[in-house]
Amino acid sequence: MSTALLQELHQEVRRIYIAGSELAAGDFRLKRLLPQFQQLGERAAVFKRLGEGITSLVEPGAGDEVPAAVRLQELTLLLESVLYTQGVSTPDEAPGELRSRNFTLDTQLPYRKLAAVRQALTTTGSGRYEIVIEAFKDGMFRDLRLLPLAIAALNDPYSEIAEYAMTTILPSYGPPITGYLIETLNLAGGKSEVRKLKAIAKAGGTEVAEEIYKAAEDGSDDIRAAAIECLGGHDAYLPFLLEWSKDKKKVIREAAYKALVTSGSSQGEDRLYEAFAGKKDRELVADALAYSSSTPLMERLSALYLQELREAPQKNEDKKKTEQVWNSIRPFTTVLFGQQNPQLDELYSYVIQDHGRFASLGFTIVINEAARYKQNAATEAAFEELRQLEKLDTRYFPYLFRAAQQLMSAEELYKQFGGTLMNKLKAVVTKDSAQRNKLLMDTIKEQVMHAEEIWYDAAWDPQRDRQYRETAMLAPDKIAAAWDPRWLDLFIHRDVPELVCAFARPKHAEARSYLLNKLSEQKDLQRNLRNHDVLPNLFTGLARSGMPDPELHELLISVLENGKSYLPYRFDYFLFQHMLKFPASYHSRLEALVPNQRYYESRAQLEYVIHYLKGQA
Repeated sequence: MSTALLQELHQEVRRIYIAGSELAAGDFRLKRLLPQFQQLGERAAVFKRLGEGITSLVEPGAGDEVPAAVRLQELTLLLESVLYTQGVSTPDEAPGELRSRNFTLDTQLPYRKLAAVRQALTTTGSGRYEIVIEAFKDGMFRDLRLLPLAIAALNDPYSEIAEYAMTTILPSYGPPITGYLIETLNLAGGKSEVRKLKAIAKAGGTEVAEEIYKAAEDGSDDIRAAAIECLGGHDAYLPFLLEWSKDKKKVIREAAYKALVTSGSSQGEDRLYEAFAGKKDRELVADALAYSSSTPLMERLSALYLQELREAPQKNEDKKKTEQVWNSIRPFTTVLFGQQNPQLDELYSYVIQDHGRFASLGFTIVINEAARYKQNAATEAAFEELRQLEKLDTRYFPYLFRAAQQLMSAEELYKQFGGTLMNKLKAVVTKDSAQRNKLLMDTIKEQVMHAEEIWYDAAWDPQRDRQYRETAMLAPDKIAAAWDPRWLDLFIHRDVPELVCAFARPKHAEARSYLLNKLSEQKDLQRNLRNHDVLPNLFTGLARSGMPDPELHELLISVLENGKSYLPYRFDYFLFQHMLKFPASYHSRLEALVPNQRYYESRAQLEYVIHYLKGQA
């Protein structure tokens, strides 16, 4: 029996179902099939009946009262019965076991809870990353329906989502996910397949090492490199890592170096040292060694660093050669950053002693590293070395000051750098003393002005569900514990308003008077308040000086009413909190300020404060 002809009729019948049975009359496609069924009907009754059914649809009689839908149903019933008898239900081969995955997942969450994260993972646009993170934290990815989307996220156009799926979501499913991912892994693929491979390695651990090795042997260059990195720490594959570290392809060698760092074996360290000392791949090895915690290897590299510094030119006569030497030395600064050992003690002492030579060669980074190392050493000997370096070059004053902070009490620190310096500056203001004073003030600002983080909700715009981050001055109690109180007088005399704001304290009349003078200087007010840190700093200082709230509030609103001198994008957290403490009667004065606000955020904040104060009335 011609099953092809039956299947073709079945397809056309389905089409008529979709289009509507009334459109079957005169259908040219059914008419085209009719002669073949009529011809076959001469030999088989079933084809004759099918032909009659087609005829009743395409050429209904004038007196035929049977609806077209009924005739279509009768034809379909006969056709389906014939096709069913032609089907084969016996498998060609012996049945095997059904594949299954041991996922402990369920589908108990209501769809409305999944809808937002499903949309985030199937669309593009902003805000999706936060939705995915929150969904994972809430355990929503334990729902089986999100598993396919979690895998598809490896190819998300927003790389942060793809990386999060690779490092966090998929590994959270544990070893059961690895089999599923391995089946779909394309060794010739690109970024998404690299991420899939890394997810396999993280979720499967030792159990999937052999599969990772196969990828390292047979995959594309990107897949091979990723697989090689994943084999780091698997001792059985150390010989292969050593071999790959000598591969002709740079990307393969680079991956092997990173894996050897992870392995932590003595053979691996020897190979890394050999490659670094050979200079050809020095930068590649340096990037890998930046994550090494091997003390013996760092000591060997420190000794090599000192050797190459000693061999550097004495003078910068051949600039091309000097540049070549620097390019060879620079990777040491990457590898040895943050390290500490006797070899580096000797090395950086040597650099400071020969400061003039290295400065002339342009090796400023090396000198900076020497200063930073001696600063962190926190020893009297290192402090004296920094003192000598600072005498040679004033720019290293901050390192000297920070080292002194670790060795001296608050009183000693002020006597050394505050009182003595102030007396010198009163006596004679030289170029060097002025530079040291500026560096001193800048160094203290770095430690005090933006020392603490504040996170707060945007209460004035709850529908947008946002948080803001601001940095604040070091808290008054921390300043009192760490700094001599005489610093405040020095900052006033040296006219450093930011630090006067930070160090201001109750019962210090001179500090409050100084800050009020700064605020009352109308010329400076119009110019400086456009720097949106100035006004918050001044009012923070006045509050720290102990100014009563009523005076502070009246002063603040009078400044806000002072034309258009202060129109921030968003009011500082400190100012906003003080505005919420305004007397309820201030709401009318604030209402007059709303039209002047140029930005949505500051306008919304003012309107929120006005509404809040009206509620307090």
